[in-house]
Amino acid sequence: MSAAEEIHHGILRTVDVGAVPRTAGEARSRVKVVLARYGTETGRTVSLRTHADVLLAVSELATNAIRHGEGLTAFDAAVADDTLRVDITDGTPLLPKTATDQEPLAGKGGLGWPIIQQLADRITITPTGTGKTITVHFPLELTPPPATL
Repeated sequence: MSAAEEIHHGILRTVDVGAVPRTAGEARSRVKVVLARYGTETGRTVSLRTHADVLLAVSELATNAIRHGEGLTAFDAAVADDTLRVDITDGTPLLPKTATDQEPLAGKGGLGWPIIQQLADRITITPTGTGKTITVHFPLELTPPPATL
């Protein structure tokens, strides 16, 4: 993994130090770092369900960018106000499609996008010069900090 961590204006983020994730696994690893560091900084941890949901959605987003979007061209993850924001940029302006937009289960994909839509609180798609950035927001269910005696 080629990401460093920084806290800037109270927002924890991964910082690109030269390499965009090449795989869904690398994207998940970067998000894991952000979530773990946020937990350390706040004294709280992300619930197991939220952690699993976020990693599933990030995996689907990265896989879609690699498989259908001509590859990942940029990636960022940050937590602010107990919400994780993930930005994934790919190399095609084409919008995600679902299996209902195509022949159902025709082997062309289309199953991941509905999963992402179910798991994310908010999604925006922003055109770039040669592709698009998909920004997803996930509210984090956190455990309370330990009680002090």
